[in-house]
Amino acid sequence: MNVGFDLDGVLLDSAADLSWLDRGLDNALAELAVEQNEANRRSLYPDALADLESVADEFGVEPDRLWQVRTRNYTEAKVEAIRTGEICPYADIDALDRVTDETLFCVSNSPQAVVDAFLETTDLAGEFVVTVGRGHSRAALDHLKPDTAMFEPVADALGDGEYVYVGDRDSDREFAARTGMGYVHLDRRERTLDDAVDTIAAGDWAIPGGD
Repeated sequence: MNVGFDLDGVLLDSAADLSWLDRGLDNALAELAVEQNEANRRSLYPDALADLESVADEFGVEPDRLWQVRTRNYTEAKVEAIRTGEICPYADIDALDRVTDETLFCVSNSPQAVVDAFLETTDLAGEFVVTVGRGHSRAALDHLKPDTAMFEPVADALGDGEYVYVGDRDSDREFAARTGMGYVHLDRRERTLDDAVDTIAAGDWAIPGGD
């Protein structure tokens, strides 16, 4: 069986302290010659960038330049925070040891460099057969989950078979539905990775859109 995991909110606790994010966005604002303040940082938060054109217009910069500067500084700050231990995996990451007989993959909307840094610092790189993060181009924004494009490298590498995916957002559930995967929801306020692995072991996952 092929078992996939989202990264942030599932394996990596990147939201417990967002100091790394503020540093990265301040660096981007400085490079763009835009005032470094809370409102401007918020305009570069991931959810706000769904309207990249408006943010670029507000800052008086070209959208392509805004995205290139923002994503580079964001990625560098997050990778550095992972490598220094400022961002850590969840304490229950060892639950993955119980599914290593399965074929593991990771699909994340975080940049590929972030996924790679996480796997390298946790010594999990050898456990995951396929890892897919987003690219750095502006076009990559159009192919984030739940778009099925991020599943294509997984399907190409692993072929036909049974797939189940563990995520923490509605977009992850929709991603599983669009790609025909089973789905295990992991809300960190209520459940642990151990709970998710128990669900996988029991074969008790949801079939989005089909149950």
